Amino acid sequence: MNTIQNINIPKPCHQSWQQMMPAESGRHCTQCCKTVTDFTTMTNSQVIAYLSNTGNVCGRFNEHQLTNLNHQFVADAPATPSSRWKRLAVIMGIASFALSFKAVAQNKPAITVQTPRPTGDAGRIVLGKVLATTDAAETRVINGRIYDDQDVPMPGVIIKIPSSITGTTTDTAGKFRLIIPADTKQVQVSFIGYKTLLVDICADDNYQVKLTTEQYVWMGEVVVTRAPLIKRIYYKCIKRPIRKIFN
Repeated sequence: MNTIQNINIPKPCHQSWQQMMPAESGRHCTQCCKTVTDFTTMTNSQVIAYLSNTGNVCGRFNEHQLTNLNHQFVADAPATPSSRWKRLAVIMGIASFALSFKAVAQNKPAITVQTPRPTGDAGRIVLGKVLATTDAAETRVINGRIYDDQDVPMPGVIIKIPSSITGTTTDTAGKFRLIIPADTKQVQVSFIGYKTLLVDICADDNYQVKLTTEQYVWMGEVVVTRAPLIKRIYYKCIKRPIRKIFN
């Protein structure tokens, strides 16, 4: 069984799931003559087990499902000595917070909220060929900082692989961290009101990106509104000469 590092659908498919013919473990797509596996009904463990033993798969995922799977791979990755200390510190902080929260919440009634699971095509569903990276050498991690014209860090900027759902956003310090396939050539950087950039991926793993504001250009038929003829004659022949006399 291969150790999967990342799961992605680089080119999402826009074919209608409802129009596909039912087949074993999914539905048959007549456009590509392949069976599309329905992963939305599987747990994370079942998805990983399936992809570890099967190649060249077209699948159907919930968008949050891909995010949860890739977060799990990052969490399960072997930690370096420095990251172990950081994780230990975070765990101790969470534990102390949980104990204090438990003491405050002891006298409050428990409320259980059940969120209904999306059915059919409800919610964000992604169809397409599954790219499961099985070797750490096939991926790389890029880091960077996004800032504006005034060198001010920009939080909430979207950094993603073009034509893919793989991406992340910057934190409050304008910094980001993104795991991408090793053969990725460019990433797209975008934010409302600023020009979208395509940043070339090179040997460097740290990127400093400056966004500039969008300059909007209007194109179309030019309409000129002029005063009525009588008003123009009055202004030209009466009002303007009188004004010249007193000025």
